[in-house]
Amino acid sequence: MASARNSSGRHDLGKLRIPATFLLLGTGACASFVRVPLAVPLSAVGGARPSTPQGLEFFVDFGDGVWGQEQERAEMIGSGIGFAVADRVELSASTHQSTRTVQDEYGDSRRGETTRSGRGKVRFAKFAAERGSISLQAGFLTSSRASGDVQDDHLFAWDLALPVEYSLTPAAGEAPSGRWGLYAGPRLVFQTFEDRLAGVTESGTLAAGLLGVAGRWRHFAISGELNVAHTSRLGAPAGVGAGDWLLLPGMSVTGMVPIG
Repeated sequence: MASARNSSGRHDLGKLRIPATFLLLGTGACASFVRVPLAVPLSAVGGARPSTPQGLEFFVDFGDGVWGQEQERAEMIGSGIGFAVADRVELSASTHQSTRTVQDEYGDSRRGETTRSGRGKVRFAKFAAERGSISLQAGFLTSSRASGDVQDDHLFAWDLALPVEYSLTPAAGEAPSGRWGLYAGPRLVFQTFEDRLAGVTESGTLAAGLLGVAGRWRHFAISGELNVAHTSRLGAPAGVGAGDWLLLPGMSVTGMVPIG
């Protein structure tokens, strides 16, 4: 069963807008056409400083993200590995998956596709006798799902954040007592969803402000964060304005292997 398309390549179902989460065609013995949404995780930024001054990092993320073109909230879980140099530069790679489930075209329950990401953080400024830090974090995220003539969707996103952190412990008290700091800053996520079957590409920006706390003790680090985000309603018909406000919490737990 094939759905009609308009001249722009979109599925033409009159004025009825079908969410990207699911699209059911036919009744009785007819098969279901189901799109499994791709998700964008908002991992905890973790402050302006690397988790460890220098060394390897192994981390687990728990938190929220946005789900598909409708930009609904979805819980995410992920893990990754990173490396820090000179307490200034931090690079990491990770994978995330939504804990939310949807029924696929075979009637099986799925958590959606894995989202892969790479991130880099550079601490470029200090203030308040080095108790304050400012950094720029940039990440690239990608995910895709192709299933015959049912779905061929691809997600590309840039995640930019500018955290400003103030340490609650003096610089001289780094170890063994560790450190604790508060951080805040703006965040922008530029998203592009590409439906190659329909020949349609939708882009939008998620704008957020973040507030969090980050700490390190010996070989472990933890951060907790809240993002107040305004979504771009990618799944809405033309002419519909702003999206929704969402509270998107996140937490990261890191184990570190110091080097040098």
